[in-house]
Amino acid sequence: MEPGKLILPGESFYPIIMDLFEKKEKASILYDDNGPTRAGGIIESVYEKDGKHWLRLEDQTEIRVDQLQAVNGNFSSDFSTC
Repeated sequence: MEPGKLILPGESFYPIIMDLFEKKEKASILYDDNGPTRAGGIIESVYEKDGKHWLRLEDQTEIRVDQLQAVNGNFSSDFSTC
């Protein structure tokens, strides 16, 4: 997927995550963990826990998909750097 897509309210990063997972392509991620946090690498698994979608990177970092703010240049519309 080309970078630059804006993820609007009601949309999800899930299709982008699944595409990267299936193609075994590197993900550059920004997510909310009590503030913006960076992570990156190959997505090792995508799973559901407690009714939420999660991903696990090759370094074993686990991130809830609804906490994602940006993936490979695609940003959430509610993400703000201010």
